[in-house]
Amino acid sequence: MIGFLQPDVSGEASGEDETQIHALAAERGWSVILVYYGDPDRPGGAVINRLMNLAYSEYANIVIAPSADHFEPGDVQALVKITDVICVDTGTRYDTATDDGQDEAGLVNRR
Repeated sequence: MIGFLQPDVSGEASGEDETQIHALAAERGWSVILVYYGDPDRPGGAVINRLMNLAYSEYANIVIAPSADHFEPGDVQALVKITDVICVDTGTRYDTATDDGQDEAGLVNRR
């Protein structure tokens, strides 16, 4: 499992956001392989591409982020092709399984 957060989104709460990622993982019995801090100065698409590469290379089946605000539009849809995504603030889990719970982007929202 990989944690992900954007320091510019978290602001002064970066440490608390990382703690919440670790707490959710521990609550569910998962090990955090690493926490990736997205760099807002990287060119468009570079942050999600790096996160996708990390998830793929580390065989991570879940990425936990503090909230959906840490992703750019379209990032979650791209990421769920490789791994599930969980947002700590809502507890929502996004995956690409097919069932009646799909939203307009084709993602399944599980709580």
